[in-house]
Amino acid sequence: MKLKNIIAFEKQLREAAPAHFSKIYVVIVPDPFERRHYVNKLFSFLRHYRPKLELKQEVDLFSEEVLILLEKEEKPPKGAAFVIYALEKCSDNFYDKIEKDAVCLDLTSEKPWERKERLVEEVQKIAHPKKVSLQIANKLVDQLGNDLSALKNEVEKLCTFAYDRKSIEESDLHQLTTQEKEMSLWQMAEALVWRQKKLERANIQDLSDSLALFALVRHHLNLAVQICRGEKVASLRKNQLDIYMAVCEKKGLLYFIERLVLLFEWEVKAKSTSIDPTLLWDLFVIHYDTLSTAQLASSRS
Repeated sequence: MKLKNIIAFEKQLREAAPAHFSKIYVVIVPDPFERRHYVNKLFSFLRHYRPKLELKQEVDLFSEEVLILLEKEEKPPKGAAFVIYALEKCSDNFYDKIEKDAVCLDLTSEKPWERKERLVEEVQKIAHPKKVSLQIANKLVDQLGNDLSALKNEVEKLCTFAYDRKSIEESDLHQLTTQEKEMSLWQMAEALVWRQKKLERANIQDLSDSLALFALVRHHLNLAVQICRGEKVASLRKNQLDIYMAVCEKKGLLYFIERLVLLFEWEVKAKSTSIDPTLLWDLFVIHYDTLSTAQLASSRS
């Protein structure tokens, strides 16, 4: 029996439980994360009715009930309670050999809109017992695309953010997105000044993002100036202070003062130009990295 959508597949499982499960299940899903996701759900469903069931790569004589997981087309082993084939694709020749004993979920011919509908439903299932409206689930899929891994991570974060509330609201989505953006901007500013992490290319949406990012760079530069001058910095943990001190000793006070002056000039430029915010940041980073005292004096003359 070959089923082309997850709703029909889950319906078949429910109707077969507990006494009429198939011996062989075939999960044919192109995306590896989605394939693993549905295999895990299938195993959990079977184990609910067969608590002694163990997932193995081969038959184990010491286990009472074994479910064998196979990831290529091969003959099903004898002695297993169940066999699950987890495949990216399946040849007609192989499927014909196991068809009479198998129930198959085949998503290889799924249309783009069908996949979106399925992922919207998965968002709601992942959030359970919290409720997620169709509107919010659709919005998440629109924002993150057809990436079940990213969707699962985001839904789990939203559930944690919602804490003891029974549903996830659109305000949760907005607040979490805002917090993550602020964290991302902080990490970019920190990477630019201290260079302890790779400086990723920024994706800045508008002027408010640019100004927020410049403000965070100023915070780190002022921090560096304080450390270079030997002033006490109470807000830093000792291990973080040790890392920052090493950078300050290497660069020196003048290095950071020059870049504070440069930063001021670029903040003025950001407010008075219509240049793309991401390009503006890229140009600032180039000037920041290549700045010399002579260039700074020249730019002000």
